[in-house]
Amino acid sequence: MRSPSVRAIALAACLAAGVPVRWVAQAAEPAWPYEDGFTEDLLHVHPEVNYALHPDWLAAWERDRLGTGAFRGAFGSTATDELLVDAQWALDPELAPGLRFRSDLLWQEQRHLPTERRDLWLGFEQRACRSIGVVVQVAPAEDKETIDLRLGGLWTAADRTSYVQVLYVLEDLVHDEKDERRGETLAAPRGVDWLLRLARGPWSLFSQGHWVRAFARTYPDPVRSPDLAAHDRAANDLAVRARWQPNARAQLELAWRQVEDAEARAYRGADSVHDHDYGGWYRVASARGVMPLGGRWRLRAELHDLRRRATASGWRAFAYRRTEIMPAVRAEWHWGGRHWIEVGYLGTRYRWRYDGEDERSGFADKVEMAVVCGLRGESVLEVSLSHEVSLDRFGGGSVRMVTRF
Repeated sequence: MRSPSVRAIALAACLAAGVPVRWVAQAAEPAWPYEDGFTEDLLHVHPEVNYALHPDWLAAWERDRLGTGAFRGAFGSTATDELLVDAQWALDPELAPGLRFRSDLLWQEQRHLPTERRDLWLGFEQRACRSIGVVVQVAPAEDKETIDLRLGGLWTAADRTSYVQVLYVLEDLVHDEKDERRGETLAAPRGVDWLLRLARGPWSLFSQGHWVRAFARTYPDPVRSPDLAAHDRAANDLAVRARWQPNARAQLELAWRQVEDAEARAYRGADSVHDHDYGGWYRVASARGVMPLGGRWRLRAELHDLRRRATASGWRAFAYRRTEIMPAVRAEWHWGGRHWIEVGYLGTRYRWRYDGEDERSGFADKVEMAVVCGLRGESVLEVSLSHEVSLDRFGGGSVRMVTRF
């Protein structure tokens, strides 16, 4: 590479000789979030096992989700410079007979997912007939082109612990009118959000999902959008959990979760070298159980089976696949009624491969210790520390909490 002084001398000579000089700008690389952590053995252990909510807490959240209000949150270290955030708020206070204010907040920043979600839904629920209601919510945003709307129907039992809610979603409601780049939407992001809990005796079924078709947009004005020419994107997920809870100290939970992401970008001129089309998904089937051992002790065991696929064409093309089996076992020693100390062992047997490269596989495991405190009412708080069994590897900590308002 030529030194800066040589470049300056050459430029001066060209100008003195009247030779025209053309400046060629190199295209800046766009963000590439699709492979973050793909080569790491603990990529899925943290969100699925290490920092997941206790089954008792998850059952309480599902039960109280449409009561007067509830919160659930998990915050944990996933890398030396990254923090996992998975938090949800649900506020449902009654303003007048049959009328409720409905606020649903979702904050997710998780390293194993290429997209972050910060949803703020504000609106109202109006009882229409006995246990049937109508829900209307809007997600306001500083950037008006990202304002969303959802509306639909709701059925609840008298105590609101069983419910079925289905909402039609209209994302980016006024995008074309408010977008400074003057994009043209070819396919609007429309879909459905749902929320369901049905319970009878010790049995319950819960499901939650967000499924919206990908938006497709073009940006025909090269002055307002000098780099991006077209953009498509979708991010969807669903979860289903079945639970048998014969008493307050024992339960069995079976669950399925599926997450899908897709994005395509087309650029102009020299930037077109960065054109790409990405698609990926992962699915997790899991079983978790809590069993009392008599006296102050309980045993908690779980097993997760994960499958993941991701492909990209164009810039930085790749094809990736991953499978994992993640077991965990924890022992709880209770005191004072609602407090306990927990020690656990968890791990993963992983296998992953990029097309054209050798397959990689191995086993990674961690030990964990946590203190759980029962707070006022039904609130619970957990503080935990964990470390890989190999002491020169990764350690971390987390704070988890569930409360009902």
